[in-house]
Amino acid sequence: MILSFSKCASTVPEFSEDEWYEKTHAPDVSLLYANNVAPNGTFFNPWLQREKMKGRYSPFGKKEQFEEPPREKYGTVTNDYSYLSDNTFDSITSAGHASMIIKMNGQTIFTDPFFSNAAMIVRKKEKIKFDFSKVPQRPVVLISHNHYDHLDKYSVKQLAKKDAVFIVAAGLKKLVSGYGAKEVHELGWWQDITIDDIKYTFLPSQHWSRRLWQKGGSTLWGGYMIEGSKTVYFSGDSGYFIGFKEFGNRWDVDYAIIGVGAYEPRWFMHYVHMNVKEFLAAAQEVKAKFSIPMHFGVISLSDEPLTYPLLEIDRAIEQNPELADNILPLRVGEFIKIQ
Repeated sequence: MILSFSKCASTVPEFSEDEWYEKTHAPDVSLLYANNVAPNGTFFNPWLQREKMKGRYSPFGKKEQFEEPPREKYGTVTNDYSYLSDNTFDSITSAGHASMIIKMNGQTIFTDPFFSNAAMIVRKKEKIKFDFSKVPQRPVVLISHNHYDHLDKYSVKQLAKKDAVFIVAAGLKKLVSGYGAKEVHELGWWQDITIDDIKYTFLPSQHWSRRLWQKGGSTLWGGYMIEGSKTVYFSGDSGYFIGFKEFGNRWDVDYAIIGVGAYEPRWFMHYVHMNVKEFLAAAQEVKAKFSIPMHFGVISLSDEPLTYPLLEIDRAIEQNPELADNILPLRVGEFIKIQ
């Protein structure tokens, strides 16, 4: 989540997609393993630090106009989530934005659960009615970073009542425990923990972190590799970076859940969020058997409409039919059975 409460820049800063794409491929892969703590104790991305913005953007200002995707084709699908109580039904569900629910090895796994109606002061345009009584006891909850649309106080409190096990980015244990979580495990990049039969490894992503009362970078950000009966990668919030190719080289990934949303205007969002072209490149580099887009559908944090990524992905598949073999564009509320 990226917010600026000043007025939009009077002139749009220059931005070149081609130059940016070249820049993302320039760093050496060894920097993914380099020290990521600055002398002042804050975290940073060693391979490519974020440049200082020459303009400002506000999600409340005048937005660039885009074609509105038809709701009947891309809108939220009704889901009562009753199948979550069946621990033999392995599945992946899109619950809006970066909230995915994975059923595997008898575990119920939530990624960045976001079931409240707002992220700080930005209200959802599409509210998700989620019945927490359908959730089995002791789910596992993965928190990628501390932005309000990924670390949601309401959702943490509700899942804590189910005796959830929380796995969080370094620096977030105190905050999540304060929301009622009883079992919290903090991880830095490349660290892992095994819960019952599933191994969770915290991986780098190209992003940042901050809550209103925190210093920027005081807590870490990242994604997760989830290794159970299948290997599932969850990118968290990330811009396009060299990590995707490295993950694809190190793991045999069955399902990759990769962010694509909140990417317009590109001059402002390019470092931290991917557009469809970058999503498809990341999916290819991770080498997953199937890639699922996320980070769209419920809250407006950028210029493009809520479900615009699905429209653009469909058009990419029309132009390149072979993509249909590996890309699974789920609408919010849709789920697939893990094969």
